[in-house]
Amino acid sequence: MTLIDHKKGILILILIFGLIGCTSIGANATYDIGTTSVNYNPSYNTYDVKLNNHIIGGAISSINTSSVKVGTQTVTWKDAKTGELHSAKNQVIITKEQLKGKKYLAAHLYPNDTVEITTSNNWPNPTKKGTKWLNQLKNNR
Repeated sequence: MTLIDHKKGILILILIFGLIGCTSIGANATYDIGTTSVNYNPSYNTYDVKLNNHIIGGAISSINTSSVKVGTQTVTWKDAKTGELHSAKNQVIITKEQLKGKKYLAAHLYPNDTVEITTSNNWPNPTKKGTKWLNQLKNNR
């Protein structure tokens, strides 16, 4: 075996192992990430919060590890008392840039049934928009 053959062999191994570990390529890139949700509607508790029909955790007190694909998302959740199904009224899109290198994804569920997705490397915090909703609803009581 020559030095060139060794270099080719090493290059082939690097390419193979690089491709095996790479699931974040292309239009259907998938990322494994900690997921949860935050409900800003004080009139009910949520359960079965789902992202593309997969439970993602809820009420900021529970978290799952989920495989999340980039692109358009379907977000649904239920009212814990009545079982009423809610779904995002807005289009929810997750980009590769949002997920790359992040540890957590939170679905923020607003009282008007719109959803905002945030990602972070630390435990998710309520959004400014969500805090504003809560303050507004408390002041209207």
